[in-house]
Amino acid sequence: MFITRHDVKLPASTVAPPSANQSAHVTSHRNIPAFGPFASLSSAVMTHLPQSGGKRKEQATGMEFPEECCVLTQKDCPVLTGFGVRNKKLMGLKNVKVYAVGLYVDPKAAKKLLSSKQADISAVQGIPEQAVFDDLVTSNDVEKSLRMVISFGGVNKKNFWAALEERMEPAMKQAGDVAPLQEFGALFDGVKFRKGLQLNFTSSKDGALITQVDDQEVGIIKSSLLTRTLFDVYLGQDPVSPDAKQSIGRGLVNLAIEENA
Repeated sequence: MFITRHDVKLPASTVAPPSANQSAHVTSHRNIPAFGPFASLSSAVMTHLPQSGGKRKEQATGMEFPEECCVLTQKDCPVLTGFGVRNKKLMGLKNVKVYAVGLYVDPKAAKKLLSSKQADISAVQGIPEQAVFDDLVTSNDVEKSLRMVISFGGVNKKNFWAALEERMEPAMKQAGDVAPLQEFGALFDGVKFRKGLQLNFTSSKDGALITQVDDQEVGIIKSSLLTRTLFDVYLGQDPVSPDAKQSIGRGLVNLAIEENA
């Protein structure tokens, strides 16, 4: 089920005018200030992430991440749990650092989830068992956002989407519903990719996927299958960025420790 698309004006440097054959399919009904002030209560979650002023810096790309991500609410916002880099062969080049990716979670809801999973969390190993990641992916009770910051200037819509679709399509086909994936890909049709472009994907309480480009909402797709599949690309058994998943796992362990302190 999809929300009707309205015309959305993004910054001229980011979005090109829609093509004549672009469908009016999904989306936006509000502009959201995406990132709010830092909640000191959850600072322990980010002790493993390098600081850069009031932000956190992903070292491999140099891209900075706000410490909070406020999309569905402006109070008690989800906090950054970890980040890493997405490497991919592009344009004949090996191991291109395509983008930095980080995960934000609602700390209160995540703590509640983690409290029931203590047997699957090891502070000694520093990363939870896969069951914890799976529960986080499938839970609609934990508000969460994936944030990507493009770090390679050679990225364009075609190669970005081809890489993401390659990872998402098998699961969508297996579930017998690829229409949401097609709608999702169409959201990037007018986007001008560049170094520093920010993409944000938030899972709502009903499992819908909210997409933002440079902090402006461009679409909402009501498909819990699509949302789960996207988050599984980064938190599943075979993540596209293993270092990001490991960093996120450390953040979840920090949350669990904070819960038990």
